[in-house]
Amino acid sequence: MRRGLVWFTEDLRLDDNETLLKAIEENEEVLPVYFWTEHEQKPQFGIPRLGDTRKSFIQESLANLQQQLHAIGGSLLVLNGSPEDQITKLCKQFDIRKVYTKKQVGSEEKTSQIRVKERLLAIAVDFETYSSSTLFHPDDLPFSVRDIPLLFTKFRKLAEKESVVRSPFNPPERITVPPFEEVIMARTLSSKPTWLQGGEDHALERLHHFIWEHQAIKTYKETRDQLSGLDCSTKFSAWLSQGCISPRRIYSEIKRFEHEVLANDSTYWVIFELLWRDFFRFSFKKYPKAYFQLHGLDQQALYTQFDPSKFEAWTQGKTSEALINAGMNELRETGFVSNRMRQILASYWVFGMQQDWRYGAAWFEHCLVDYDVASNWGNWAYIAGVGNDNRGGREFNIEKQAQLFDKDGAYRAQWLTS
Repeated sequence: MRRGLVWFTEDLRLDDNETLLKAIEENEEVLPVYFWTEHEQKPQFGIPRLGDTRKSFIQESLANLQQQLHAIGGSLLVLNGSPEDQITKLCKQFDIRKVYTKKQVGSEEKTSQIRVKERLLAIAVDFETYSSSTLFHPDDLPFSVRDIPLLFTKFRKLAEKESVVRSPFNPPERITVPPFEEVIMARTLSSKPTWLQGGEDHALERLHHFIWEHQAIKTYKETRDQLSGLDCSTKFSAWLSQGCISPRRIYSEIKRFEHEVLANDSTYWVIFELLWRDFFRFSFKKYPKAYFQLHGLDQQALYTQFDPSKFEAWTQGKTSEALINAGMNELRETGFVSNRMRQILASYWVFGMQQDWRYGAAWFEHCLVDYDVASNWGNWAYIAGVGNDNRGGREFNIEKQAQLFDKDGAYRAQWLTS
């Protein structure tokens, strides 16, 4: 009997999942597995990587994936520990002939995949990866990953002119799995917002609400910089980060909306943001380690010091700036802040407090529900002036930002503790 193993990572969905579809197509039985890896919890710069809000979101996403697999005749095996230690044992136990998984962009994750591949080759098990997390497939870009432009604008123009977004795959209708004992998944309590529930079902509900039910996409470009409000921005990021929804599915729905209802600057601007996400992911393939280094893409970081007392003040919302304190309180308590606020908070840590930008990026990694390695570290490097920019970083005037985006003080009043 032909058996394959699908190693789920940040692709916790059935829809538009080429990895899963290929495994089902090529095998009589498929073993779906997710490894709860411990390395994510090892401190970085003394900061734990995985906070409770993201942990809770991942657990919800896994539970939903389990339900979806049940509905088509399957199940999900969730194991604690690294895939490097366990995957060869599983292959021997279930007589697996081939392992399927998505390609990774983070340097540590890629290293893990290489080690797994080496161990599998030693026992004559094939290993195949699929690109399933970007809008454009890398094979369709007008340049190789080695030649990706340094600046986003050039990347965007070339990609839009010469590349086509592939149609998303439909979800599988049936899966057959070998018998195994399901593990009851733990649940972590967190204070993330009630609307931010993990899983593909919630991702598709949000997509439908934003585009079709509320049609907030019509005004996205005008409202996206607001500091609060459920429908001022898409809020797709958390589901994208764990692969509960694919960017191609979002794109196809936007295009359908443009064809059936309205196409304007706002509908395009959601696609524009998906292109930024692609840009960072492809850039990480070219520079797998540089984004984690102080000087980034061979540029000079303005500030190299780290003051623990300043870090304490910044992370706990006890700086001299009320807007910063409000933003840091929201981030710490809910695991989410708007994109505009993220830029303001990052800029203040780097330029206002004159600190090593990597500590700020690591704190965001710990806090954010929607943490994505490429988007987080790529954006922080960009703000600090050591990433994909040639203008020396992004320093924001805090007073001006408060006047522009919190003129009535409502946001500060909501998130400042007495």
